Amino acid sequence: MNGPQILLEPDVAQAIAVTLHELATNAAKYGALSVADGRLELRWSHETDGQLQLRWTEIGGPPVQEPTRRGFGRRIIEQLIAQLKGKTQFDWRAEGLVCEISLRA
Repeated sequence: MNGPQILLEPDVAQAIAVTLHELATNAAKYGALSVADGRLELRWSHETDGQLQLRWTEIGGPPVQEPTRRGFGRRIIEQLIAQLKGKTQFDWRAEGLVCEISLRA
């Protein structure tokens, strides 16, 4: 984990907490945390314009393929972040999922 200390409003903190929970659950079931050598990186920054940039990167897990449908967890993440006028991007790379979130915090 790498990023500055940030004080978040309760609604933003709740959305980030649920998002990280969903990502961690899926990583433990299917991704980098489902194998002994897997790991993840969590990085964030708080830009001068007030934007919070969060990047979740899975490394060393089983080969990844983009799902053919939107799962429940992904829909929850996208809806929570969208309610805060943020953006979510999922990138299913062969070496692991990368999820990038941007929102005003």
